[in-house]
Parts: sequence; C-alpha cells; structure tokens
Amino acid sequence: MPTRRSSNRRRTNPPTEATLLIAVILWLIGFASTILGVVQLPNNLGLWALALAGLLLILASVIYGL
Repeated sequence: MPTRRSSNRRRTNPPTEATLLIAVILWLIGFASTILGVVQLPNNLGLWALALAGLLLILASVIYGL
C-alpha cells in the first residue's frame, strides 16, 4: 500500500496576537449581547460579532500572517 507524502497535507498556522486579540474582543461583545443580554446592540450586531470572530480565526489559521 503506498504511503501518502506529508507535503500534500494542508498545514494550518497559528493566528497572530493582534488577530487573536481582535477575535477575543469581538467574541466577548457578541457573547455579552447575544447570550447574556448585558449589552443591547441593534440589528443583531452581537450575533454578527460572534460570527465575525469565528470567521477571523478560521481565516487566520489558513492564511499565513493574518
């Protein structure tokens, strides 16, 4: 049985500190608004903040240096 070459695998990268900080702030805002209801944001911005934080972390793990 042939073995797979490791160079064909997709490698992920850790996000930079700035990206992680922005994602954590967005997540905290979204969590406080959507889950806890402590902060009242218009037009479901809390939900959008949660989605943007997740998307930012996913993109940062795929794109090097983000």
